[in-house]
Amino acid sequence: MGISKLKLRFRDILNQEGGNFAMMAGILVPVVFVAGSLAIDTTNALSMKTQLQNAADSAALATTTQLAEGTITEAEAKDYATAFFNGQVAEATRNFDAFSVVPTVTITQTGTGKKTVWNVEVAAVGSQNSSALARIAGKDSLDVTISATSQSARDASNPISMMLVLDHSGSMGWASGRTTQETRPRYCGWGWYRYQCGTETYDVDVPKIEVLKEAVGKLVNHIVEADPDDQYARIGAVGYNNRTVYSDKFNITWDKPQVTAFANGLSANGGTYSVDAMKWAYEQVTGVGEVNAHYSKNGSKDPSKFIVFMTDGKNETGSPSGDAYADRMTKEHCKSAKDAGTTIFAVAFQAPPEGQSLLKGCASGNSFYYDAQSADELTKAFEAIGEEAVKLTTRLTN
Repeated sequence: MGISKLKLRFRDILNQEGGNFAMMAGILVPVVFVAGSLAIDTTNALSMKTQLQNAADSAALATTTQLAEGTITEAEAKDYATAFFNGQVAEATRNFDAFSVVPTVTITQTGTGKKTVWNVEVAAVGSQNSSALARIAGKDSLDVTISATSQSARDASNPISMMLVLDHSGSMGWASGRTTQETRPRYCGWGWYRYQCGTETYDVDVPKIEVLKEAVGKLVNHIVEADPDDQYARIGAVGYNNRTVYSDKFNITWDKPQVTAFANGLSANGGTYSVDAMKWAYEQVTGVGEVNAHYSKNGSKDPSKFIVFMTDGKNETGSPSGDAYADRMTKEHCKSAKDAGTTIFAVAFQAPPEGQSLLKGCASGNSFYYDAQSADELTKAFEAIGEEAVKLTTRLTN
C-alpha cells in the first residue's frame, strides 16, 4: 500500500472517531453537569455541617462555663445558648441559599453546690436550597443534623498534682501586721511578796510563719472539699531557707491533710535560697511516677500540674554574684516546669523588690502572681489559688 493510500485510510478513521466523539459528548455532557451539581451540593452540605458543628460546640462550651461560674442561672441558660449559637451561624445566612436552622438546647445537672456538674447539649437541623439540577431531580433542599454536648465538673474531670514551695527563713518569724490577744496572769504585791490577782489581756504580734500555716490550710481545704475521696488530687510541699534538707521535703500524697500538718511543723530560721526547693518541686510534679500514680487510680495520663512558690524575702548567698546565680537558677527551674506544662502561682508576702522580681519571673503570667502586703491578703491569695486549682472545668464530651 502506497503512502497516499495510507493517508486516506487514516483520514477515514479520524472522521469515524470524530463522529463517535460527538455522539459520546452528547451522552456525557448532561451526566457531567449532574455530577458537577451533586459535587456542589456535597460541598455545600459539608460546609454547612462544619459551620453548624463549630457553632454548637462553641455554644455548648460557653454555656457550661457560664453555668459553672454562676454568671447565668439554669433558667437563663437555654436562651443564652440559643443566642450564642445564632450569633455564630449568622454568616451562614449570607453564604447559603435560603439557609435556615433551628437549635434545640437541653440542660441537665447532677450533684449539688460546688459538686454540681452541668451538661449542655446543643442540637440543630440546618437546611439550604439544593442546586438547580438537584431540584429538577426532586431534591429541593440539603439538610444536615449536628449535636454537641459539653460538661462542666470540678477536678474529678481534671486530676491535679500540686507542690507548695514555702519560705520558712528567719524573716518569716517577723511580725505580719496582724495581732491577736493573749490572756496572762496578773500579779500583785511588792518585793519578794507577789501573788496572782487576776488576769490581763495583751495584744500580741502574729508571726508571718503562722499566717502562712493558716493560708496553706485554707488552700488544702479547698482541694479536699473538691476531692473528698482522694481520687483525683495529690499535693506535696517543700520548705526552704538557706538550705533544703530531707526533713524539709514532703512527697506528693493523696492524703492532703498531711500537707497541712507538714506546714504547721515549719519554723522560721536561717537565710533564703530557693534553687534546690524549686528544682525538687519541679521534679515531683513532672516525674513519671506522678503520672503512674494518677493512671493507676483515675486513669489520667496527663494530670494538671501546679507549683505554688512563696517567699517574703530574696535569695541571699552572701555575695551579689551568688544572689544573681540563685535567682537565675531558680528561674531556669521555673521555666523547665512551665515548659513541661506546669502552672506556677507565685506569692510575694511583704517581699522586697528583688523577691518580687524573682516571683514575677517564675509565675505563669500576671494573673498568677500575687503581691500580699498583709496577713489577710496572703490567706486570700492562697484561698484563690486553691479555688483556681479545682475550678470548674469545661470540656466537650462528644
